[in-house]
Amino acid sequence: MLETLNNVIVEAMDYVFGWMLLLPRDVMLFAVAILTSAALTFVRIWTTDQDWLGRAAADKKRLGQLLKQAKRDKDKDAKQRHKLMVNMIKIRSLRFEGKPLLVAIVPVALLGTWAFGRIAYVPPQAGETIEVRAYLPTSAIGGRAHIVPVKGLESEGGWTQRVVADTYPEPQTAWERMNRKLTDWCGMNPPLEGVAVWKLKAPQAAGRYRLKIRYAGRTYGKDLLVGSRHYASALDIPAGGPVQAIELAMKPVRLFGFVGDLLFIPGWILAYLLIAIPFVFILRPIFKIY
Repeated sequence: MLETLNNVIVEAMDYVFGWMLLLPRDVMLFAVAILTSAALTFVRIWTTDQDWLGRAAADKKRLGQLLKQAKRDKDKDAKQRHKLMVNMIKIRSLRFEGKPLLVAIVPVALLGTWAFGRIAYVPPQAGETIEVRAYLPTSAIGGRAHIVPVKGLESEGGWTQRVVADTYPEPQTAWERMNRKLTDWCGMNPPLEGVAVWKLKAPQAAGRYRLKIRYAGRTYGKDLLVGSRHYASALDIPAGGPVQAIELAMKPVRLFGFVGDLLFIPGWILAYLLIAIPFVFILRPIFKIY
């Protein structure tokens, strides 16, 4: 049910944000982050008393100047009085913060849902090799899993693969090595069990391919989308059965090819936050929004 709702939202938002899929991935990430900042910023025009907040900002600025003067004059009474007034203004200003967040949460949530489904990975293209991984319990190691041959796809090493003990990928960059050390130190690396790996390629034909993975008398479906601006879901968790998860090991989006995962935060989300949060504080003074 939730997966269906998510797909409906993502496909509907394609009509609004789909133009960004034509942009380079770094530019698209910037565009999504700045749109989020803009939503959080400009909604304040209609949901807060800008006149009061503007006067409050001017009062705080003036009180700050008076507070500095009181410190220079070593006037303890004046310092205490000015600090009290600043705190009162801050407390009264807090009553304007709830409504903008409540109104902005809808467009930001829709944009975020779309981003999760569209910009986290680089879509595989024709001629590229992509790993399909089926995760199984340790007891399955030594067994064999099979993908029904698909017209238009090639499988390096065959369509039947042995279930082997899973291993952590070897870090390739300084960022990945740093993150590995952090996850090891925090004890956040997931436990390793069994995995069957296929290396698939669509040499020429782009399109949507339906993979059928067979193991222990059961069949598990997984979509693979090749040569599109979109990509199929990276991870599916089947309901029941020995196969615990099926993953398309697509290339993750990294800002400038560098910003990767940090602990449990995917690299694209980390980059998104690093752009979106500062821009809220950049846009507000530029457009004189309080």
